[in-house]
Amino acid sequence: MKALNAGTIAKMVKGRLEGSSEIIVNKISIDTRTLEKGSLFVAIRGERFDGHDYIGQAVSNGAALVMVREGTILPEKVPAIFVTDTQEALGKLAHEYRKLFEIPVIAVTGSVGKTSTKEMIASILSAKYKVHKSRGNFNNEIGLPLSVLELEEEHEVAVFEMGMRGFDEISALSKTVNPDIAVITNIGISHIERLGSRQNILKAKLEILDGMNEKGIVILNGDDELLSGLKDLLKQKTIFYGIDENQDVWAYDLSSEGEEGVHFHVKTAKNDDMKLFIPAPGIHNVHNALAGIAVAEALNMNETEIRNGLENFSGEKMRLSIEEKDGIKFINDSYNAAPSSMTAAIDVLCEIAGERRKWVVIGDMLELGDWAQEAHRKIGRLVSKSGIEYMVAIGELAKWYVEGANENPDTKTVAKLFASPQEAKPYIKTLVQKGDVLLFKGSRMIKLDILLQELLSEELNQYA
Repeated sequence: MKALNAGTIAKMVKGRLEGSSEIIVNKISIDTRTLEKGSLFVAIRGERFDGHDYIGQAVSNGAALVMVREGTILPEKVPAIFVTDTQEALGKLAHEYRKLFEIPVIAVTGSVGKTSTKEMIASILSAKYKVHKSRGNFNNEIGLPLSVLELEEEHEVAVFEMGMRGFDEISALSKTVNPDIAVITNIGISHIERLGSRQNILKAKLEILDGMNEKGIVILNGDDELLSGLKDLLKQKTIFYGIDENQDVWAYDLSSEGEEGVHFHVKTAKNDDMKLFIPAPGIHNVHNALAGIAVAEALNMNETEIRNGLENFSGEKMRLSIEEKDGIKFINDSYNAAPSSMTAAIDVLCEIAGERRKWVVIGDMLELGDWAQEAHRKIGRLVSKSGIEYMVAIGELAKWYVEGANENPDTKTVAKLFASPQEAKPYIKTLVQKGDVLLFKGSRMIKLDILLQELLSEELNQYA
């Protein structure tokens, strides 16, 4: 973060400063546990905590300045900026801070694949530029401003992820960062329980344009039926990518090398035939790469730079990362789950396993509302159709995975239902064998990542 004085910060957030205006801050924190000496501590009220309760701890840990809501009683001589709403003030600070950087800003949203696409874009751009990207999934009204405030003088381009659970949320995030390039990966049924229809989800995702001017560039997945319908309807220049023909950035001749990655060709307005490779499993990663290629060409990168950036890509932890123990492969994709990402993960499992014995350890897909039963049944049918030998279904909704798999009277899938990961663990430990390949996929609340780590640290089937 660029160093700012207290007086400047107070003006940025339209707050009331009590203390010296010359206090210098070069870090922002909302967590006393990770607060560094000389930071500005912003007291945020959350669902389960209130940062105002930790102001004393923040000061003890070295906070040089605190930002609190009006009316807060502070220890004597603690320099502070008083505001009406600290979360809103954090967003204002990020918005004003972003104005200090005359660099391209890319924003990424979509129902699934946001983080992977952000990582892919950042990897490609890193072959030419010094890139700043939002950490992990810092994509909400708190995480995004914190990511913006991590921008440094050296950065030449920034890539931010934007998530949402309802209307107006992405709009606020877009107005915070004012993106020059907006990427929408797809319109699925995640959050449909809240928004009611895919059309409403599309409307919410299009709020990413609210902070853009008409000179911006919008990059859309042309293989998505709702996004493809936006052709010639937006004010901004629009670029479509996909594996269907007639896309502006078109991938063809896709060839999976299983665990090693994917070879493919790409045709764009600037390049007739780029031969590229992604060192990550899964054909679905091609869509992520195409978004990155579209961004790269918009920022004047050449074929060699794009190729080098792609080849340096490495996935995020818990997103299709692969570990091995005692000859057993574990595919960790336990961060979240939606029907499309579940399907992609199953495809990766089958690509990697080949003729080896396959397992899916799958948890509930959440926030699907009235779509939940059929969505889970459909995945169960896919598991059976794919010839996967073992399905371990975990959660309250997971019964529909089992019912879907068992609809096929000739299924070869042994489907078992468990209420929790701990109940499922003895079953897996007893039956797993050397050579097996296991996929762990489910919404984060199911905590399949913990189950996987326990299996990796414990003794498995000694008779295998």
